[in-house]
Amino acid sequence: MKNKSNGKYEVIPERYVDIKRVSKYTCLPVKTIYGWASIGRIPSIKIGRRVLFDLRDINELMASLKRPGLQHEKTANKIIGDLHGNNI
Repeated sequence: MKNKSNGKYEVIPERYVDIKRVSKYTCLPVKTIYGWASIGRIPSIKIGRRVLFDLRDINELMASLKRPGLQHEKTANKIIGDLHGNNI
C-alpha cells in the first residue's frame, strides 16, 4: 500500500491480512488457521464475514512455537564427541 505525503510516496507495510495470506505466510493450511482462530490460539478480527489477522500477532505466535536451537547443538556435540571418543 502506498501513501502520498508531501508529494512523495512512502510504502506502508502490510499489517492486517486475510486468512489466505496468513496461510501462505506461515505455510499452514487455511483449515488449521480457521481452527486456531475459533479457539483463540491466534488472535483475529472479525468484520462481518471477513476474518483478518495482524501480522504482528502471527509473528509472535510463530516465535512462541519455535523450538530452541541449543538442544540441536548439544545433540550434535554429543554425536561428534562419541565419534571422537571424548566429550565436548
